[in-house]
Amino acid sequence: MTEEKNYKFSEALSNSNPSFIREILKLTAVKDMISFAGGLPDANLFPKNHIKSATLDIFEEYGNTLFQYTTTEGLYSLRQWIADTFSLKHGCSVTPEQVLIVSGSQQALDLVGKIFINKNDNILIESPSYLGAIQAFNLYSPCFNEISMSFDGINLDELNYSIESKDPKFFYGIPNFQNPTGISYSIEKRKKLAELLIKHDQIMVEDDPYGELNYNEQPTRSVFSLAPDNVIYLGSFSKVFAPSFRLGWIISPEKIMEKLIVAKQASDLHTNYFSQVILNKYLNKFDITDHIINIRNSYAEKRKIMIDSINEYMDKDVIVYPSNGGMFIWIKIPNTSSMDLLPYAIKNKVAFIPGETFSTKGEYKDQIRLNYTSLTNENIILGIKLLQKSLLEYRLHINK
Repeated sequence: MTEEKNYKFSEALSNSNPSFIREILKLTAVKDMISFAGGLPDANLFPKNHIKSATLDIFEEYGNTLFQYTTTEGLYSLRQWIADTFSLKHGCSVTPEQVLIVSGSQQALDLVGKIFINKNDNILIESPSYLGAIQAFNLYSPCFNEISMSFDGINLDELNYSIESKDPKFFYGIPNFQNPTGISYSIEKRKKLAELLIKHDQIMVEDDPYGELNYNEQPTRSVFSLAPDNVIYLGSFSKVFAPSFRLGWIISPEKIMEKLIVAKQASDLHTNYFSQVILNKYLNKFDITDHIINIRNSYAEKRKIMIDSINEYMDKDVIVYPSNGGMFIWIKIPNTSSMDLLPYAIKNKVAFIPGETFSTKGEYKDQIRLNYTSLTNENIILGIKLLQKSLLEYRLHINK
């Protein structure tokens, strides 16, 4: 037996835990497991044939330059497409120089942490908030300050008070179909939030991976478009194209972009060039809007089936939070510890993410996040039935 090594890991890493979601996904890899745990797109909707066509084209067009190093900022024509598309959709003016291509929006979160957070700095986050953002920022040892959410978005009174009293480095929020709750900010709240940011000269990190998954297809106004000097906008192709390409982007004010580029150079020099060229060819050869409409229609049906199944098969006291887009359903099961319920669910071959993992304070113990996008309609219904079975077994045990 070898002696245990005493490796001198950093304090920040020693205080960070593995992603709960990634650990749960390992457990759910077993046969016949129905997993509501991940945030996976439907693999059947990936534009495989179009990607194949775009890939064959680029070999002819680019030759060996496909395999060379490239600029940190990313492929200029792809940045141009992002800038033009964003400007048209949100009624603002963005240039390619304001766009940085990153290795998924998860890298964007890390770069934001890298350029802004010193140890014990205050940052503001929604409550609950995206677990991946908490994990990314936590490596820089900030003080998290949680701001509560209502059905129309962030609590602006709490946010204003925290800005005035905490002098935070930034506020991190997900205005469209928030992860984990599915809540979206109202247009009135977005306008007031923008006014608050400008008034206090405060930075917001606006994370928007789900904005295109809008089942009503009503246009949404980004906070960036309302306060472009005060917002860092994060976008992603993972939910509407293919997550394995690991392509996301940042739009930011010029002075912030300069720092982000330096930080990215220290991280990985540049994002995968091969993937960028394929995506760029795809965007110019095919209409991604048609593809997104197909995704919306499929996910809207799955969401309805999940909500109908919860209402039909689960206890009547279960509360479903309103959402009309994105990838998740957030439910509250009163008088239940979702973390204690999880082993019963795993035993019955259904998995979910307990609510408390989305809070730095361990709140939301009676709430859970359910993903529906990667499952068949039949498995959604079966999974909800198995979840109710697990709930009955859990309650029988605690009431003994």
